[in-house]
Amino acid sequence: MSKSKHCLLIVDDEPNVCDSVHDLLRREFRVLKAHSADEGYRLMQEEEVHIVMSDQRMPQITGVELLTRLKARYPQAVRMLFTGFADLESVIAAINQGHVFQFIRKPWQPEELLEAVRQAAAEYDRLEQSARERDLLLNEIDGLKGRVSCLESLVDRLKDRDVPAAGPLGA
Repeated sequence: MSKSKHCLLIVDDEPNVCDSVHDLLRREFRVLKAHSADEGYRLMQEEEVHIVMSDQRMPQITGVELLTRLKARYPQAVRMLFTGFADLESVIAAINQGHVFQFIRKPWQPEELLEAVRQAAAEYDRLEQSARERDLLLNEIDGLKGRVSCLESLVDRLKDRDVPAAGPLGA
């Protein structure tokens, strides 16, 4: 893990769930709490959030809908979904629409939740490292394209100068 704490946003309409997750993870992660999807979306706009954990069943919007919406705007955030009511359609939608990293069932064991969030943090770091490496490679490719273009131009000029004035073999 990096020197600074990863930021985790927990979105659940039950305040005691948010408090429980906060109390469990606060030593290792910076934990933000949202009691609605709107509040979670607002926090995403205000803070640099690395991991989003959302309950599936909330008023007005499901966790899958929220995570899908967040993925479109904040693709770098690792998304996790939890619920006490695991139905197959929710799991499939979470994976296909929200590109959810992990699906967690309520109630969870504290050590299992901690390990799942640690894995999400490691995934965030891996994705960020890949993005940095990709950017470096793209910059290097752009530089190489410029050098190749200069070399092609030089070769063309040399070809124009080296055209023999006489016939074959200089005769």
